[in-house]
Amino acid sequence: MSNLVSATFSPEDEQTAMDLIAQISAKLPFCIKLTPDQRKRLPKLDDGRIPFVDKGLDFGLQQPKVLPPFIDLTEMKKDIDFVKATRRVGAALMSLAEMLDDTRMAAGSDAYQAALSIYASAKSAAKQEVPGTQTIVDEMGKLFEGQGKNAAASVPTTK
Repeated sequence: MSNLVSATFSPEDEQTAMDLIAQISAKLPFCIKLTPDQRKRLPKLDDGRIPFVDKGLDFGLQQPKVLPPFIDLTEMKKDIDFVKATRRVGAALMSLAEMLDDTRMAAGSDAYQAALSIYASAKSAAKQEVPGTQTIVDEMGKLFEGQGKNAAASVPTTK
């Protein structure tokens, strides 16, 4: 067993984290939710295209004669500044979310491996007819029902 994580997260700390997330959400009242179709159809501005947009803005400011009459350069600058700022915040949030997910996965793995060891030990004890252990095997074994041979094969055996 690896014990990758040994941590606690009190209900008070959880509530504080949730309150801070609510504060962040309140600072982002402009956020919208696109439909899957909208996400597919919209042209994408990625890292490689930001310089293109920056140049378009610069040339639009320098050469107004090439500027289509329906383009508002003030709004374009506002949009690109918004994109750059929210990309930085988004990157920080994604990094934190990824670390939280990895930590949760590691803690879950630690707990699952411990439970598998308890199950394997109970199975070994039940084979030796230790009183009360068959109930443990029966109860824990129910959780593997319907999962096929691979689930049962993944349960470690004690030696």
